[in-house]
Amino acid sequence: VTPQTTLSPKASITAISWTGGKDCNLALLHAYRNPDLLVRYLVTFRFESDNNGKSFRAHPIPFMEAQARCLNMQLLYITFPENCPDYFQAYVDEMRKLNEEHGIEVICTGDMDLVGTMDRNWIARCCDEIEGMSAYIPLWQKDTSECLDTMIQEGFEIVFSCVKSPFFDGSWINRRLDASAIEEMKAIVQRGLTNDQIEEGVKPLDLCGERGEYHTMCIDGPLYHQKVEIEINEEAIKEELENNTKWKGNIHNSKAMWTISLKG
Repeated sequence: VTPQTTLSPKASITAISWTGGKDCNLALLHAYRNPDLLVRYLVTFRFESDNNGKSFRAHPIPFMEAQARCLNMQLLYITFPENCPDYFQAYVDEMRKLNEEHGIEVICTGDMDLVGTMDRNWIARCCDEIEGMSAYIPLWQKDTSECLDTMIQEGFEIVFSCVKSPFFDGSWINRRLDASAIEEMKAIVQRGLTNDQIEEGVKPLDLCGERGEYHTMCIDGPLYHQKVEIEINEEAIKEELENNTKWKGNIHNSKAMWTISLKG
């Protein structure tokens, strides 16, 4: 990343809530172009017990670390216990440490809308509890089709890293999210749901995957000084999800999920 040159004298030290996917990359670009924000860090939230990165199947940690190197930015990890009695307070406590230890005043997130039963954005709620910290949510309730078009126009190179039935299959893994893929997804939306899918509780496809229908990783973009080079296995990892009520990411009642597989 080249230094930000149009910063205001009182620009706030900013961290990007980071998964490596399309939305946080677009949010990073928005923050970078905002003269009131001095973007210094990427921040990934993870569980202490997640030594093998299982909860990052869709966003592999080695992939995120490679992105940080290509962006010339520091990637911070925020950890909290797996069986935490109060996740909200844990987030607040760890985000307060970001403020105290790194001087971070703004957390930027690529969130686009409320998810599940939430009635307010999670990061914004956390920031409300911390003096001297605020949330910046540049994609909030933006038109999803316009956001995807912007990513293409800005030159982002994005691949599908996780997809779920009934809208996708393993052939989408490591496929480019380009104009052709977007048109194909729009056709899926236009086709709508079958009666059986409606009865099973399947939700309509959100073009940006806001219900977890798919996830992505960015391998290049306007702020990358070089393309992310990472070896990916040709065959995706398939996991059956039917009757798997323990996996909280299955909020649109998928029966199968495919994820990217890294070599090494």
